[in-house]
Amino acid sequence: MVSLNQIFFGPPGTGKTYATVEAALQILDPAFLQSNRGNREALKARFDALVAAEHVKFVTFHQSFSYEDFVEGLRADTDEDGHITYEVIPGVFKSLCSTPAAARVTHKESVSTDISTSRIWKMSLGNTQGSDAYVYDDCIASNFALLGYGDRIDFAGCKSREDVADRFAAAGQPMQSGAYAVKAVTDFVVRMKTGDLLVITDGNAKFRAIGEVTGDYRCLSSEQRDADYAQCRPVKWLRTYDPSLPYQQLTTVKFTQRTLYELAQAAIDKTKLSQLLNADVGSHEPLSKTLFRKNEKIGGYVVTYCSGDVLELKKPKGNELPIGMSMLRKLAEHVRRGELTLEDIAEKRVFPKLAAVGTTLEPNLVNGYNNIMPALVERVLKGAPVSETDTPSDSKRVLIIDEINRGNISRIFGELITLIEPSKRAGGPEALEVTLPYSKERFSVPADVHLIGTMNTADRSLAALDIALRRRFTFIEVAPNPELLDEVEVEGLPIDELLGVMNERISVLLDRDHCLGHAYFLPLKSEPTLDRLEGIFREQLIPLLQEYFFEDWQRIQWVLNDHRKEPTNRFLLQPDQKISELFGDGIAVSHHVTKRWKLRPAI
Repeated sequence: MVSLNQIFFGPPGTGKTYATVEAALQILDPAFLQSNRGNREALKARFDALVAAEHVKFVTFHQSFSYEDFVEGLRADTDEDGHITYEVIPGVFKSLCSTPAAARVTHKESVSTDISTSRIWKMSLGNTQGSDAYVYDDCIASNFALLGYGDRIDFAGCKSREDVADRFAAAGQPMQSGAYAVKAVTDFVVRMKTGDLLVITDGNAKFRAIGEVTGDYRCLSSEQRDADYAQCRPVKWLRTYDPSLPYQQLTTVKFTQRTLYELAQAAIDKTKLSQLLNADVGSHEPLSKTLFRKNEKIGGYVVTYCSGDVLELKKPKGNELPIGMSMLRKLAEHVRRGELTLEDIAEKRVFPKLAAVGTTLEPNLVNGYNNIMPALVERVLKGAPVSETDTPSDSKRVLIIDEINRGNISRIFGELITLIEPSKRAGGPEALEVTLPYSKERFSVPADVHLIGTMNTADRSLAALDIALRRRFTFIEVAPNPELLDEVEVEGLPIDELLGVMNERISVLLDRDHCLGHAYFLPLKSEPTLDRLEGIFREQLIPLLQEYFFEDWQRIQWVLNDHRKEPTNRFLLQPDQKISELFGDGIAVSHHVTKRWKLRPAI
């Protein structure tokens, strides 16, 4: 069984970060790893797909990395009135624990219409930390969205911002047409249309629901609602989430404090929105492209190709059948509206049923393939089934922490250092929760979040590692592997033997934590030249040895075997020291000062 918390450790250049790709796949998609072991290109592509799907996150620890970066912290912002506010922003670890895979979908509905051209609005429904927090729950339960501006003024019939300002004035609340209250009401009453989407936010960094506007504006009476929230639009709630999702699951920028505004198209990640709703919202990679998978069998037909425009099938007898995706979408739309059923398609009742509304569908194609058409339309309606090659079979997630030993562990993990223990995680026998200091939320570490760290033993040995961290992680050594270089030679010099002997010398003169990794020499596989080897020594290895030995040049000379070479072949030189010329006669200089060294200039 794979450990929940593991650290790859070893000297620099041994491939610790390289190894995290396979380690993550061992957790998230072991079947793919097994079938593609040795194919680095395929493994990296699968890993990148899991990163894009938010199942893997990567972070590097450093001396300035803090709890606020890792768990949560406060960030200053301004509201719509220009006042300073402070928003709790989740860190990388908390965000990973709050991905769609971790969040519980508390309500789910299918979209009613084609929303590929719909406007998408950001809207706040009360403040989760304020006295009007109840507004959100009321809206979800009653299938509407409520706006807090305008009291009980009825804005029905307004066609412009000026009309809205006139209604405010008539109700004894005169204000300029540029006032935010006038703009918000205008957006809500005039600009917002049936079929538009509402994204309900939870602060500036999260969202908790997505809804579809299903009807026109109305003003609720005093019997229906208090005056504070009387402006109403009927809404079909497509998704609600608990806990709320981070904004990165939908947009490329944080939300602002404004109650209502249209989200910029450029800021919306339509691919992610399509995945959240299982509907085509005009993403660069429309869902129609993945609705049908190559070589998939549907009713005796085999999918040979699918794009946003066309689906190509191979018939049972081997002939090709192209079908336009636009036709399938039109049929699906008629089914959504209740104008057709899948049975109508199978029984060739499509055109009699659509006679009243009219259609441009091709009868020969729809009726001629009534044996397969219902299944294709049903796929468009329900979306593609989850594939094991696309998404992990469960909600496992992986956080890769590069250079984990370079950060201040106590400062970064805080109270979570206890919660990452397997037995202390959610659902465990000794499960614990803590109250986070900024958000005051109850938080526990999910049982399916894996931590993979890397540490460079040249920076800090295992003996000096934080005891609390060491007790909660398993350790996997990644040592230099000269065997990876066993076929590499440069002018007859076997590089694997060269690396092995140099590391033996370093182990004797210093320790094994400061050996040299094989990765430094891998470029020689494609360029086995003396010039390339010299560049590796001159530009990478000698500067590293200077740091290892604190510029004890004699020991560096021993590692390089310079002391047994002809002077013309040495990397390190000792220039003549003319002390009397520098300081005059009678000046005694210590032996250490006279041991000056320099690197031979490149030829």
